[in-house]
Amino acid sequence: MTFEPAILLATFTAPENIGTTPQSMLWMFPLLASIAIIYKATKMRVLLWGSFLRSATILFCTLSVFMVLSAISLKIIVWFVTG
Repeated sequence: MTFEPAILLATFTAPENIGTTPQSMLWMFPLLASIAIIYKATKMRVLLWGSFLRSATILFCTLSVFMVLSAISLKIIVWFVTG
């Protein structure tokens, strides 16, 4: 094995530390977008560009709203428990 692939493989041995600050939570939106696109691409029988884009956008917005509301509700629960 050459040196470059070994370094590349070694990067997958430790998880990436993102943190839990409000700014780092913005990393969830690209993940949610990729989940929505891949899910809709595998579930739609016929991929028409307009309907696919509309369905993936609706799913992305739904997931985003749910995640934000979940984060807010968990923050409120933690505030009540610790405060």
